This record gives sequence, structure tokens and C-alpha cells, in this order.
Amino acid sequence: MDVFFYWKDFDKDMKAGRIGYLASERKKMADMRLDYPDYIWAFRTPKGQKGLLELVARLKWSDSAAVPVPKLGNKSVIYYDPAHADSQLFTDAGTEEQLAEISSLIRREFPKAFAANFQGDHAVQAMRGDFLRQFRRVAEGYASQPFKEGVPV
Repeated sequence: MDVFFYWKDFDKDMKAGRIGYLASERKKMADMRLDYPDYIWAFRTPKGQKGLLELVARLKWSDSAAVPVPKLGNKSVIYYDPAHADSQLFTDAGTEEQLAEISSLIRREFPKAFAANFQGDHAVQAMRGDFLRQFRRVAEGYASQPFKEGVPV
């Protein structure tokens, strides 16, 4: 199992150094930890392109914090290892072709999440089975770089 995470504030979080964890007020996020996912796949909506999704990163899930995490109150947190070799930042997933391809895959698998514009619990989804295998094959073709090289770790 992997996790789909809609990372609305990706750019803001990177600039602020909020790396190594994803926080949400939703209990569903904490529930994902119980399945010990392999990866967290991070997505966002490209500026000015409502209705499309951009694949931002593949993050190696971790059961504990790999970097210091500030106190977050009662938020649910899921951790990833930003320095792990499997944590990748996608460098060309914003092309028209790739936006269409990713958006189509996710829209077919998670139509309710798309309809809800990834608000609330719809921002976190479990990715499993045939869909996950197909998704991974598609993502393998996208150019990437180690996550730690693309953001301040």
C-alpha cells in the first residue's frame, strides 16, 4: 500500500523548512500509518490549472521522524525520510501531457476526491492493488531527482 497525499501548501512548506512530515487535522492521516505504507505520493494543483493534478514527489514512508518535528498540537502526522534514496522530487511532471495523464489516472480511481476538490479527508487516500502497480509504472517514466537535492533538508 502507498498513500496519496494532496499537498496544497507544498511550496510554502518547502520554503519554511517543513520537511520530513506531513500534518493534517484529519484522523484518516493517522490511520494510514497503521498499514505501514511503502511510499507517500505527493500531489498538488498547478497554479491556474484547476481540475488537474501534478505529481510532486515520491516520499519514502518512515514510522518515526527522520528530522526534528515541531509540536503540532492535536494534528495527525505521517513521517517520511527526505534523505532516503527512494525519496524523489519529480522535475518534469508539470508538462501538459503528464498533468493530463496523472489527472486522468487519479480521477478514475478517486472520483469522490476529485469532486470534493481534495478537501478534508479526500486529501488522503490509500493506493492499492492494480491501480498502484499501474500508477508506479507511469511514474517511473517521469524525470526526478533525489528529494534532498531539490529542497533544503
